[in-house]
Order: sequence, then structure tokens, then C-alpha cells
Amino acid sequence: MNRRESLLGLSALAGSALFPGTLEAFVRALAQAPGSWRPVVVPAGQAERLAEVVETILPATGTPGARAARVHEFVDLVLARCVSDDVRQVVLRALDSLGDQFVGAPAASREASLRAMEPEVFGLLKELTLLGYFTSKVGCTEALTYVAVPGDYKGCVPLEPGQKAWATR
Repeated sequence: MNRRESLLGLSALAGSALFPGTLEAFVRALAQAPGSWRPVVVPAGQAERLAEVVETILPATGTPGARAARVHEFVDLVLARCVSDDVRQVVLRALDSLGDQFVGAPAASREASLRAMEPEVFGLLKELTLLGYFTSKVGCTEALTYVAVPGDYKGCVPLEPGQKAWATR
């Protein structure tokens, strides 16, 4: 691990202390109509690009992808509230470097573009995408097995072949 990786990791860790407010803002944003999102920190011209980035990281398969869970809105809020200005600028420059052609490109081309990013930036975007997805309603209820009100505590429950992992809230 080098200094840059350490700093990005520490920024994300420090930012997680502020996540309750960010998650609250994300929940409020989700209550609005899907088409009404206005980015907080991502320039308007890069909003669609960010949505494509999170969808490329976690695409729709048998379950909805990151775009359907509106993870790009979560990532925008985290970048606005939970990372340093330096980290924010590095991520925004990386998004800008993807270019306008990223949005319409085939999936393999988008994946290659993301792999060509600085590993620290891609790692942060991937981490935020997964965090946003698996804490969203879509991620908890459609990608994971969700029990709204579990019964008694069972410390070890066997998984059936092909069963989804359990969601906890």
C-alpha cells in the first residue's frame, strides 16, 4: 500500500463517521421522483456519466443494477459531504477524463475505461457503489434475502444452494 492508497482509505473511513447524515439525505432524495435528481457536487454534464459508472460497476442482471437503486445520487452526496476537497477533485477529474463517449460505449469498453483509472479512484468509486447499493431498498430486498422482522436469534443458519445472502437492517 502506498501513501495515496492510505490517504484515500483514511478519507473514506473518516467520511463514514458522517454517513448517518449522508444516508438521511439519500433517503430524502429517494423520496423524490427519480427524474428530479440535481447533483450536489458532480457537474451537471457528468451526472449521466456517474450514473453509467455505478451501473458499469454493478450492472443489472437477475436483480436491478446500481442505477435502478439510484446509487449515483448516493455517491454524489458522499463526495459532497464525506471526502476532502483533494479527494473530491481527483474523483471529479477522473470522471471528466472518461469523456462523453463513455455513456454510449459498449459495456466492455466502459469496463476497460474504469480499469484504466487510477486504482485508488476506482477503488473508492467501487466501494461507494457497493455501500450505496447494499444499503438501498433495492439492494436489501431484491439482491439479498430480506426478513423485515426476524424471529429469534439463530447464530448459524445454513444457506440453501443458490440462496441469496441475508440482508440486515
